[in-house]
Amino acid sequence: MKAFDKVYLHYDKFMNFFNLYKLDEIKEALQLKGKEIVVDIGGGTGELAKYLSDKCQKIYVLDESERMLSKVKKSEKIIPVLGNALDTGFQSSSIDVVIVSDVLHHIENQTKLIDEISRILKNNGKLLIMDFEKRHLKTRLLNFFESILFGRLKFKTKKEVLNLIEEKFIIRNVFDYKYYFIIMGEKNDR
Repeated sequence: MKAFDKVYLHYDKFMNFFNLYKLDEIKEALQLKGKEIVVDIGGGTGELAKYLSDKCQKIYVLDESERMLSKVKKSEKIIPVLGNALDTGFQSSSIDVVIVSDVLHHIENQTKLIDEISRILKNNGKLLIMDFEKRHLKTRLLNFFESILFGRLKFKTKKEVLNLIEEKFIIRNVFDYKYYFIIMGEKNDR
């Protein structure tokens, strides 16, 4: 059983109670125009997809947990996809925007994740990463509780994430909210 299959019934309540969904901040950072094809990697129950669906053409909620995806409110615009973040199955250069929100620290091979995102994004496609600052006290508490449920996690500092993506992406914006951050990158086939 996948780790998130254990928590799917209560996941949204937990996320909302602790204000871990950063929907407004992500929407503001993305500046979607309405025509984009978006992939929300590790999109879980589809809360972010639902929130963004009126601002894009289509949004795929990619997750490895069938039970999390069972909570996605499907529509013409919101499409759940059971799959692996490191091998998404999307065609190369077919996606306008990839979102990795509250997911990076769950990925063992983060370099392979960035390679896969780069592969599926169109040239000039956008990458948004929202994650929690490794050294902040709130993140340390989150790490303690999440590691009980999900095992060892790989939180990074904002600087470490910038270093992780700078080879494949031009950094367009960095939003620092103290205990979490949002990084906007743009794929540029140099």
